[in-house]
Amino acid sequence: MRAGYGISYDRIPTLPTENYRLNPPLRATAILGYFFGTPTFNYSLGDTSKPYYGYPIDRALQVGLNAQNGINGARVSLQAVDPNLRSPMVHNWLFGVQQDLGHSTLLSIDYLGSAGHHLLNAINVNRYMGDLLDSQFNGLNSSFSSISMVQSTSNSIYNGLTVQVKRQFNRGFSIQGAYTYSAAIDDTDMGVSTTLWQNAANRQAERARAGFDIPHRLSLVGSWELPFFRRSGWTERLLGNWRLSGFAILEKGDSLTVTSTASYPNGDFNADGTGGDRPNAPASSLHTNGFTRSDYLTGLFPALAFPKPAPGTDGNLGRSTYRGPGFAQTDLSLSKIFKATERLSIRIQADAFNAFNRVNLVDPVMDLANVNFGRSTSTNTPRLYQLGAN
Repeated sequence: MRAGYGISYDRIPTLPTENYRLNPPLRATAILGYFFGTPTFNYSLGDTSKPYYGYPIDRALQVGLNAQNGINGARVSLQAVDPNLRSPMVHNWLFGVQQDLGHSTLLSIDYLGSAGHHLLNAINVNRYMGDLLDSQFNGLNSSFSSISMVQSTSNSIYNGLTVQVKRQFNRGFSIQGAYTYSAAIDDTDMGVSTTLWQNAANRQAERARAGFDIPHRLSLVGSWELPFFRRSGWTERLLGNWRLSGFAILEKGDSLTVTSTASYPNGDFNADGTGGDRPNAPASSLHTNGFTRSDYLTGLFPALAFPKPAPGTDGNLGRSTYRGPGFAQTDLSLSKIFKATERLSIRIQADAFNAFNRVNLVDPVMDLANVNFGRSTSTNTPRLYQLGAN
């Protein structure tokens, strides 16, 4: 029996927490366009013989800062850091038992868990629901387009139970297998620099199964010292003492989230100026699980099955509501050590990855704005052979 508990702290990375160096008055990236109050701007061919390559300064761009520390006449993006930023931390715990079942068989049962707190994210906080209903982007601060603020407000938790059996047979044959049942939950999968929440003021709506969550996983590992040609002499040196080993893994598909990258009103349903919103949940009659390979290839469901929310409101479809195709792969390896002298030996090894050439589909497209919505359009690596010596 064994148990353990620990707390780990991570450092706060230099980037993106120091991207404020790109802010005014040191530097400003202006955003022009109809939604940002500058409906017209100049287009011109450049001329490398003239200063600034001959590109004229647009009339919308002016020198100097306004009262809000933006630039005069146009909106600029801004990088910010939460003044209450804290170091990320993770709690880890473990409880497990092992039992010798006899006949060279070992049983292990382990429960593992981890909880992350104060995890980093970066959210555009210069937005609110319904902002674009007047066909203009206003923002909470009208001097800026986006204000990307690095925060330490994300949390995650993982719980997993693993059952493992290992058996050593006679004549150089061994096998072990492990089954894991687990759940991983978080509020974002995109990382610090590109966190996507459909509503910056409603983090709780993002809490769901993580995009990398695999609830069921079975893995098998085996090794066999081939008993053939074991007589002494050149036949044993050339044909004997080969080892065949293999590894197989079977996994349930990871979680999928339906979103839309289209601009308002075809996307950005809550009209806050930031895309990646989710639609409303489809009718209960829609087939949402138990998909076959044919379903993934032809399309799980049509985009029209997901109703658009009322303009200026969040969609009620949650994150991670569907599952991608499962994954199964078997790798085989055949190896032998040739002894040339007492001190010199050569290892020959032949590997077959995805030895049975199973077609593993990638996750289907979940972007409502994509013509391939609901379809898997490619596969993971097919069968691959490798031969090596060292």
